[in-house]
Amino acid sequence: MRKITRKGTHLLKGRYSFRDRNVPDWGKGVTSKLEQTVAQLILNALAAWGVKNIYGVSGDAILPFMDALGKQEKIKFYSTANEQGAAFMACGEARVTGMPGVCLATEGPGALNLVNGVADACRDDVPMLVITGQVETSKLSTNTKQYIDQQTLFTPITGFTVLLTRPESAVGTIKIALEKAIGDNTPCHVTIPRDIFLSPAHRALIPDLDQGLPPGVSGNIDQAINLIRSYRKPVIITGKAAIPFKDTVFQLARQIGAGIIPAQGARGIYPGTENIILGGLGEAHIPPVLKHADSVLLIGASPYEHKFIPSQSKILQIDTRPQQIAHQLRPVSLTGDVHQILRSLMEGLSNVSPDAGWLEEIKKCHADYVAMIRGEADLAGRPIPIQKAISILNDTIPADAIIAIDSGEFMHWFDRGFIARGQQVIISDHWRCMGGGLLLGLGAQTASPDKKVVILTGDGGFIMTMQELITAVRYSLPVVVIIFNNSMYSLEKHRMEKAGIGAFGVDVKTPDFASFAVSCGVEGIRVEDPETLRDVFHKAVGFDRPVVIDVISGSNKPGFI
Repeated sequence: MRKITRKGTHLLKGRYSFRDRNVPDWGKGVTSKLEQTVAQLILNALAAWGVKNIYGVSGDAILPFMDALGKQEKIKFYSTANEQGAAFMACGEARVTGMPGVCLATEGPGALNLVNGVADACRDDVPMLVITGQVETSKLSTNTKQYIDQQTLFTPITGFTVLLTRPESAVGTIKIALEKAIGDNTPCHVTIPRDIFLSPAHRALIPDLDQGLPPGVSGNIDQAINLIRSYRKPVIITGKAAIPFKDTVFQLARQIGAGIIPAQGARGIYPGTENIILGGLGEAHIPPVLKHADSVLLIGASPYEHKFIPSQSKILQIDTRPQQIAHQLRPVSLTGDVHQILRSLMEGLSNVSPDAGWLEEIKKCHADYVAMIRGEADLAGRPIPIQKAISILNDTIPADAIIAIDSGEFMHWFDRGFIARGQQVIISDHWRCMGGGLLLGLGAQTASPDKKVVILTGDGGFIMTMQELITAVRYSLPVVVIIFNNSMYSLEKHRMEKAGIGAFGVDVKTPDFASFAVSCGVEGIRVEDPETLRDVFHKAVGFDRPVVIDVISGSNKPGFI
């Protein structure tokens, strides 16, 4: 396989002549005598490589591919209300499984609608395969309807984008894109003109995917070991790269006497009852011991938390790729095979003795934190305090659930007050597109049909993508959607006030979300009485169908905004 630069754009040059070939003229009822088309071959290859789902919206340029999809049963197609929904659902599946999610759109407006979800995957290193249709090869680079240079569009937000113009290259090109997506944890994009989908493809062996070997290690292990030996009051912040190796990270924390702060991207990594877990770090909560820490070990990207790290702390960062290193923090860094790095550190630190006084401070901070959050379940008043809702959720969300988080003020209160019991939390670390939470959750549900998926969103985010409730109903996806409804863009309001400017344009006009849900065929519940909240949450997680809970909540300004 040839080397591909991360942001490279490639064009498979050449033209394919259909003169004197028995190729169906789409839409005129001509039947091909060939064994299969390129569209069918691509689907056979994707199925052989383990793809289970494709998300998308039908359109002119992909009608041959849609026809092929409808005639096979190995891959399930999810028809979404909008292409943005398709991209985010594919991203949600990939976040849960670690393998590329696949989305599909037609040319022009369809391809453009994918951009938000693809950008989210790009910024958070989520593997995806993005397939878009295109005008016929004879009309490329012309002023024809709905033509746009898709490679220029997708280059900044993918690791690889290519225009396929040779039918015999179809499987090889898709293979390269998938291998790049898996190897570099990035979305990869293939544009396929309508006539290429229809072109003849002779049966051939489908090659195996080369998923590559784990990367080596870059950085000085001995320097890192000596740095950790100098730590007396360490704290570990765990990002997403720590999740596959969470048991080893936990052992390392015990070994060196460190408290653990799970970053937003890894919020559910450890049970919150473990006495070295210090809660979330952000605008609504800063663990008190952090200001006394002399050192911070960052494992994985945790960009949101960086600004809260004390300036006097010595910093060691471990991650998979050099581009993830937070150079503004001036850390000592190790990159590559995270598991190999962690094992080497543990071997080199086998005789380290934790500071007993620091461990007691960590345990006290943990106990005080848990008592504070538990006590907030008893908060009273209307509108319902968000802290109360989060505290009650701690006891009602199943321990094996997946929690998808949208962007908004409520996100900070969740980060502060969520005491994990083993749940998986998925959140956009970098892109933070409002409205993405519902879509990520739907994709997570298709990937994990046996788990309960709970989606937390604000009213402003929900109105941006609420049409995808129809998708939840159409495919019987039993998600629980909890809307924190305060009729405003709260974070923007607070930040404008802090800057001393007028809070303009922050009011949100919302419909009756419960009634809207019912009109879509979803169970809809509006909650204004705080005393009914616990019962509603308990019932909702037991439903075998989609449910929307509209929580009329207040705007509680996080203390550090």
